Amino acid sequence: MKQIKLIIWDLDETFWQGTLTEGDITFSRRNAGIVKTLVQRGIMQSIASKNSFDEAREILRENGVWDFFVFPKIGWKSKGPLIAETISDMQLWPENVLFIDDNHL
Repeated sequence: MKQIKLIIWDLDETFWQGTLTEGDITFSRRNAGIVKTLVQRGIMQSIASKNSFDEAREILRENGVWDFFVFPKIGWKSKGPLIAETISDMQLWPENVLFIDDNHL
């Protein structure tokens, strides 16, 4: 197994419980702690999520984790191209990246 250098998170039903566009989410302090710990260990964190950029950023800022994410991709594009773009931006190999999502597809 290759060393993981970057973790890319989905937000809805993954980083937090609920769907932002539906209005009710429960922020996960546990996941926020995981992000902070992994960054301290040298594993970078990013986001690929279908959401409103401004709303998602505000929630992450309010909870003190926004600045831990590099090259966050939040918008209405498909996640596959967003992930590929982040991998390219970071000049990494795909095998060094872990994507965490609630949708197995």
